Amino acid sequence: MLYVYGMDVPPEVIYIIRHAEKPLKPPLTGVDYEGGQNEHSLLPRGWQRSGALAALFHPGSNPVRVGLRTPTVLVAPSWGHPGKTAAHRSYQTIQGLSEHLGLPITSPFAQGQEQQLADSLLRSHSGVVLICWEHKHIPVIASSLPVVSGTAIPRKWPGDRYDVIWSFTVVPEPGPVRYTFGQIPQLLLAGDSGTVIPAGTNEPENDAGQDEHHE
Repeated sequence: MLYVYGMDVPPEVIYIIRHAEKPLKPPLTGVDYEGGQNEHSLLPRGWQRSGALAALFHPGSNPVRVGLRTPTVLVAPSWGHPGKTAAHRSYQTIQGLSEHLGLPITSPFAQGQEQQLADSLLRSHSGVVLICWEHKHIPVIASSLPVVSGTAIPRKWPGDRYDVIWSFTVVPEPGPVRYTFGQIPQLLLAGDSGTVIPAGTNEPENDAGQDEHHE
């Protein structure tokens, strides 16, 4: 669908992040919000990142880091029942930010519905959107957004990278809506990389874990 700047009011900025650190493989397990073991939840380091992301996007009395804006919409994948959705790591990764902002996390679409998600964002949302998603599906969201001609976006998100933000900033010009693409290293935890994901990334997954799946 074609969206026209000035007639439609699409999001000014769309950020996409991968969920924070997870157990690499069974029988390893994560920890839920109440401290219970849950294979779909974050590792303790993942909860550290969740808290750090809250401070990054909503630093209180301090200015937001250059190149970032505070989200007005938070999005994570649906896993059916709200309680089940809240127990998954994509939701948990932005849970701290949600609580800091007093902003609910919306989960209108499941993994596998990335095209529908992108269309819905352009049609029904404005402001600054932050999406937290499973890494193998993030390039699908990115490829579903209208970007400036010639934009090179990585075809895969490496399995060992939890520390990058993809940003899409609307071009304020008349005509069809288009976004410029950028990448921002988070640099939040020890060991975070200061590099971005190369545009030509098409490498085997460096990830011993399994895809998230409905049960």
